[in-house]
Amino acid sequence: MKRISAYRTVLFLLLGLISITACDDGDVAVQSFDFDNQPLSYCDSDQSILFYVRNSSGTEAVLADLTINLNNLLSAGILSYDLEGGSNEVAYRIFDASAGPEYFCSAIPPTTPNVVEQYTAVSGRAELLVVVNKDDLDGIATDDELPLDQDTDNDGLFDYLDFDDDGDNVPTAFELDAFNTDGDNNPLTNPLDTDEDGIPNYLDNDDDGDGILTIDEDLNGDLDPTNDFTDPSVGPDYLNSEISLITPQPFYREHDYQVVSSIDLTLFDLVLTASGREVIKEVLFMGSLPNFLTSTITQTPVRD
Repeated sequence: MKRISAYRTVLFLLLGLISITACDDGDVAVQSFDFDNQPLSYCDSDQSILFYVRNSSGTEAVLADLTINLNNLLSAGILSYDLEGGSNEVAYRIFDASAGPEYFCSAIPPTTPNVVEQYTAVSGRAELLVVVNKDDLDGIATDDELPLDQDTDNDGLFDYLDFDDDGDNVPTAFELDAFNTDGDNNPLTNPLDTDEDGIPNYLDNDDDGDGILTIDEDLNGDLDPTNDFTDPSVGPDYLNSEISLITPQPFYREHDYQVVSSIDLTLFDLVLTASGREVIKEVLFMGSLPNFLTSTITQTPVRD
């Protein structure tokens, strides 16, 4: 995400000094206020995020400077921000020429375009609708790991968030049709089933059927059964039914899953004022930002 301009606060303070364009009766002309179908953009800093949407000509813009805890974007729901003072601000600006993205996000204040007029929000609220998509990136689509509350290894992570579904310390991605041996580019149509018991390895905690759990066929104790070979000509011990050495392992490997957050930004009950003039907008949809934030969640399940 780009950095918000450090001069933004100064601009808000100086707006009263900027010249304005007036109608014949002395009132400032509010232009189209038409932002339909225009893309939502943003700049960010450590403290806040400046969202902005411009009209088609770039001569008008609505800006919403919101103080957002990014951790709140990891869960689906609606986040609400009060615009009556405090750390959240909304403004409507009219320019004398088209304002590009560099105007809003540049580190040094641009000299053009000039702000002809600004209306500042004195009340209202901003709402972020947050939609999240979670994925363990194990090679299996979420729709193929239903039901969503399935937890094959009972480690507290649902399978669609668990990169090791059966809890054997061998990642699920290693136990599918990783080499596309059937040529259909679907890793689920021919997953590995070493002991041919009808349970694919990625859901089988004893892959070779020798009575020793795969997680405990880890001779060097590094939480990775794939690199322990008694007979290299056959393969790792956890896939060799002739080798039944048990080395109990009390821990699971560290698990990661990805959270992708998309947002919709809408302003409600917006009251904007400038020198005694007022603009009221009951609803102003500023736009959507798909895949706004991508986060990696790391945790290590506890083995019972």
